[in-house]
Amino acid sequence: MNARAVWAAGFVSAVLWSGPCALAQTDPAPAMNQPDMVAWQLFTRVTAFRGTPGRNDALFETWASDADTFNANPRWPSQTPATAKPLVASVLAHGKRAKRPSLLAAPPPSNCVANWQPGNPPCIGEETRRNEATFNFIVENGLYTQAGLAAAFGKPLSFPIDAIEVKADWIPVNQLQSWNGVTASQAPSLYHVNTVTAAGGQPVAYALVAMHLISKQVPNWTWATFEHWKNPGRCDLIGCSDSFGAVMANVPANQQVNQGYPICAKTGALLQMFSAGGLGPVWQNYCLKGAQADFTTSTGVTTILGNSVIEGMNAGVPVNQSSCITCHATAAFNNTGAPLGIGLSNNEVGVPQPSWFGQGAAAYQQSDFVWAIPICAVPASGRGPCSPN
Repeated sequence: MNARAVWAAGFVSAVLWSGPCALAQTDPAPAMNQPDMVAWQLFTRVTAFRGTPGRNDALFETWASDADTFNANPRWPSQTPATAKPLVASVLAHGKRAKRPSLLAAPPPSNCVANWQPGNPPCIGEETRRNEATFNFIVENGLYTQAGLAAAFGKPLSFPIDAIEVKADWIPVNQLQSWNGVTASQAPSLYHVNTVTAAGGQPVAYALVAMHLISKQVPNWTWATFEHWKNPGRCDLIGCSDSFGAVMANVPANQQVNQGYPICAKTGALLQMFSAGGLGPVWQNYCLKGAQADFTTSTGVTTILGNSVIEGMNAGVPVNQSSCITCHATAAFNNTGAPLGIGLSNNEVGVPQPSWFGQGAAAYQQSDFVWAIPICAVPASGRGPCSPN
């Protein structure tokens, strides 16, 4: 082959691999290379309507809660009669309070609602839901009791690739106006709203304000957090970033906190995704705050990701000291089933350190990034922090 032919072959190769044709190639690792797109794909899946008479459930609300999973007799929700929507105080905050009694986290929603007055911070109810693949792995491996964790210690734990978990935070509709100016009559057109049975059997309408969404599509899971655009602190401290679904991909943080941010207008690609998924218009009011694919950037800068409601208001963790992937990397237990304390005692960020997990008799084993396992595992007494009321 002469020099001209060699040059021509190289030019064609370069065009095929770096020109427009490259866009048509299938991405072999979208969860790592396009985390924002994957986050929205998961969002449109888990928020698909699954309502029943008297309920307005999205798909994730029909999955197993912590109370369904971590008790003496775990049951997938379809195996038991319908129960009241399980909104509780932040389970992570409960674990952290054991190590940091002074932690300023939100109170349990039932106590808060009974005593709430306009002008007070809103009451926050939280639920963690897991799909059937996640639920089955926990149950089949006995990871719902501390005795089961002790028996599993030393054995490799890796959830299946179709595992998904959702953490969702809700605020009573009648408290929104005091918090962000949305009246009770406006809420159903702006929020996903569902009903919770309060103490005394009275129904209370709650608005979904924030959501964490993770999946086991990669070994260290995918990490994404969403907030309603009306959350006053939505992009505070760390800004917001969405390279796929937001017309304005990067929103800088306000100089002063809790001043609010404009609506996150959606791209055509995301609107098509919503339409294909059959999502109602209220879901367009939810914004991807950010997604995490690794502990650091390619240049070694520590990645930060946190939610102004889930971490900032409900768990007492400043958003600029939050890293979802690092925090969950410290989810671990010892040979008695007790949780590792370092992730509860400190706001860890960046690459996990081997020294955190100890050695020999003092060693801790990761629970594959799932905090509910060491925190919620039922002790010998039969009553854990996540047991049914």
